[in-house]
Amino acid sequence: MLKVITVPNPLLRQKSKKVGKIDKKIPKLIKDLEKTATKKEGLRGVGLSAVQVGIPKRVFIAYSEKSRKFLAFVNPEIVWQSKRMLLGIPRPNKLEGCLSVPGIWGLVKRHQAIKVRYLTPAGKNMVRKFSGFMGIIVQHEFDHIQGILFVDRVLKQKGKLYELKKDQEGKETLEEVSLT
Repeated sequence: MLKVITVPNPLLRQKSKKVGKIDKKIPKLIKDLEKTATKKEGLRGVGLSAVQVGIPKRVFIAYSEKSRKFLAFVNPEIVWQSKRMLLGIPRPNKLEGCLSVPGIWGLVKRHQAIKVRYLTPAGKNMVRKFSGFMGIIVQHEFDHIQGILFVDRVLKQKGKLYELKKDQEGKETLEEVSLT
């Protein structure tokens, strides 16, 4: 398991470099990302980019609920995005979070659907459309390789950020984060 870097690490704000050649290191990196995003009880995160573990390469993984496994993306490019936007994740808890910004959550407006061109770990060219929750995960991870964090999007969209806290009885609650 690799160590996930967190804010304010400056690496999270840099654009990641394109993978030149898919050698044996890339499939190993992807396996390491999968191990890092998983814990004994299930998922620790639904996506993880290489830059989040200190490796600024254009590689990330995203968990597909449909196939129940991670999809790997090497040198991804968003080649199309819908005009229709979604505010928040299409689930009961609409808030987006991030392993690199622990304990902070927010509503992010993202494209309802996107098409992505990428390489598989085997070097095969792919173009796929993603929508709903999977589309949001892919956009979130794509932002990471561009040096953008979800909190940047929330603030740019004039949204609110929330911090996970525990009340007196130990129940988890969300409190709005004051940015002043």
